[in-house]
Amino acid sequence: MHPFTEKYDESQDIILVQQACQGSRQAMEKLVSRHQRFIYNVALKLVKNADDAADLTQEVLIKMITKLSLFNGKSSFRTWLYRMVVNHFISCKRKREEKEVISFNQLGVYIDEVHADEDMSVEEQEQYRDYIIDVRNNCISGMLLCLDRQQRIVFILGGIFNLKSSVASSLLDITPENFRKQLSRAKADLFQFMDHKCGLINPENPCRCFKKTKGFMNEGKIDVKTQTFKPDYHQSILSVSGAKNKELDSLMEYRYLHFFTSQAYADTKVGDQLTEALLLDPKIKQLFHLN
Repeated sequence: MHPFTEKYDESQDIILVQQACQGSRQAMEKLVSRHQRFIYNVALKLVKNADDAADLTQEVLIKMITKLSLFNGKSSFRTWLYRMVVNHFISCKRKREEKEVISFNQLGVYIDEVHADEDMSVEEQEQYRDYIIDVRNNCISGMLLCLDRQQRIVFILGGIFNLKSSVASSLLDITPENFRKQLSRAKADLFQFMDHKCGLINPENPCRCFKKTKGFMNEGKIDVKTQTFKPDYHQSILSVSGAKNKELDSLMEYRYLHFFTSQAYADTKVGDQLTEALLLDPKIKQLFHLN
């Protein structure tokens, strides 16, 4: 579950905020724990690199902790927090992966030229299925980087995590109509590229995930002995997103969107590590009179 599913109980956030501001370390830890995983997963989709996503998550959690006393209850806590998250993510410096993928044209050239002539037998494709899926996911994540930051955030919130336009627009401080327009444009750009390049969407396209995987294995970029690249997760994004957003979903879009929503809803210990470090910081302890 993430903080924008229908089953999410926001009243628990309010209680934890009140207790944390009264000096409860346990409440502060629980508040961080409730939000750090979703923040990290949004960051991971935004910048692709796990270390950069962890850094962004830490930066936002620091802001949340140090500004918690400023929350006045005029909006929901989720809106207050995730406006902070979105604003920080849009305005932060470009990260390493963002500098490598500049445009759909550049990515298209790479897809056409890199390991286009490799092949795998049916048996090999089954044997190395996990690695093929991971290469596919890396390609899908690379496509996202071709969108500008604003488009990327809009697509992550509305296309991947299925937030309703009325909710997502409030985080971006735009109208629901504007959000839907921006989401439609982001989808159009991504889906058009997939139509022209992705063999999973259009079988007439020559690109095949297993060809790229075989090439990366031959290059040594995938080490099957150490199981590098093998994904280790128990949940997909779709499994934690709750009910489908009928307002923005359609059967026509499913074949595109499921490549994004079937990706891992990643675990991270960044929140636990940050909480331990921050809540032992003398200035934080003094600020909240933590006990």
